[in-house]
Amino acid sequence: MVGLARRRSLRSWVSALLLIVLTCAVAMAGDSVPPGKIAVLKFDPAKTTIDYSLSGWPHSPHGTFKLKRGLIRVDPATGRMEGLIVVDAASGNSGNSMRDARMRDTVLEAGRFPEITFAPEQVESHGNPQGEFPVVVRGVMSLHGGKHPFTISARVRRDGDQVSIKCNFVIPYVDWGLENPSILMLKVSKEVEIGVTATAELSWASPAPTAAHADSPRAP
Repeated sequence: MVGLARRRSLRSWVSALLLIVLTCAVAMAGDSVPPGKIAVLKFDPAKTTIDYSLSGWPHSPHGTFKLKRGLIRVDPATGRMEGLIVVDAASGNSGNSMRDARMRDTVLEAGRFPEITFAPEQVESHGNPQGEFPVVVRGVMSLHGGKHPFTISARVRRDGDQVSIKCNFVIPYVDWGLENPSILMLKVSKEVEIGVTATAELSWASPAPTAAHADSPRAP
């Protein structure tokens, strides 16, 4: 039960991360990129779904987590990304109150680690920005005090200022140091499957001034 809960939260968190990364790539690859501007992607928690599933016997648990917030800045010229995607660690819902409480209080320890986050760093590659296209983003996932380099592949679609992202991936939670929940007659996989669908609003902003420029005197 505990292991299952951990995997679920981990999955939902990763899903949110992936969504953000994809959105950034879409903004960069778009045809109408304002010169000298940075793409800003703000995720809508109400339009983001984070699902998890865990293969097991005699049961295969599945459920959802909630996106708390997500804001990312992407440099279309370099693919460099900054920002954070945040998942509510206490929001795990599998439809079983006892299992969810154990996951929240014992496995995830949401009281101490209330957020699961993903910090995207770089868009590694993206396809032709026509219709739906693939994107690969590199970043760092933070879960229960641990940080893990992670690369996500997803499908992105841009419609004006709206960006939608879909992705499915697997998290090796046991290899990441999480507890294996298999006990006695309960057997579960050491990997958890995650599926995410998200929507973000795209806007453009001026790059933040560098330290050197910020300290230099302005011309009269």
